[in-house]
Amino acid sequence: MDNFFIRDPALVRLAAQSPAFAEHHKREAPAVRKAREEYQRQILSLRDVKAGLEKLRASGIKTERVLMCLAAFVQLERGATFTKRTKKIQSALAKLARDLRRSAEEVQKTYSADHIRPDLHALSLGISVAPAAPYDPRKTVERMRETAADLEVKAAAFGRLRKENIPVVKRAAEEALLRCVFKPQPGSVPECPLPLRMVLVGLLDAVCTKYTIENSFTADSLLKTFERHVLPLSPVPNSDKTLIKK
Repeated sequence: MDNFFIRDPALVRLAAQSPAFAEHHKREAPAVRKAREEYQRQILSLRDVKAGLEKLRASGIKTERVLMCLAAFVQLERGATFTKRTKKIQSALAKLARDLRRSAEEVQKTYSADHIRPDLHALSLGISVAPAAPYDPRKTVERMRETAADLEVKAAAFGRLRKENIPVVKRAAEEALLRCVFKPQPGSVPECPLPLRMVLVGLLDAVCTKYTIENSFTADSLLKTFERHVLPLSPVPNSDKTLIKK
């Protein structure tokens, strides 16, 4: 359920970086669309949602996109796997780094002791054998530690992705919902009127209840999201971005 809001330029960059990863992503897309369509049908059957969509329609808002955004919200909250997947990858990389550092220490310790020389053990038994060819493990140990350090960097990056960026992805449906309801028009002052915000609160509460999503919205929280994340990207010049809160 992770690619609803991935745009074409991002997919092009993804394909350039890793064709195999992009192909896997592309194969998942039909299942994502099918699940979203099913969510749309289920959501549309909710009484409170029907009532809310009627109010939006009466205000001149196209409700098809609103319904799609509600379905995407459910997908991102219930069906998205990126949070668990990135946490699992982070843990696996961190564990591999720890194991590799322990192995590097063990290799260094082992090679620094004479007891790994079979020729010395043979001499202790009164047997003379050719000594094993000398081997210096220092470069190998150094590379093992360098690899462990790189794994730690990657694990930390997955941690930042999970904590800093994934919340942005999960907020995308809410932002899209606000954009299609309070879509600013060029040359006009953006509005985020309270009555419409209350309709959105009702719609979101209805789907949260239906799908047991532990999230809550208020008119104030929607306004904050609008001001922080939707309004700055509106086509209205910054100097004119003074909200009318009716």
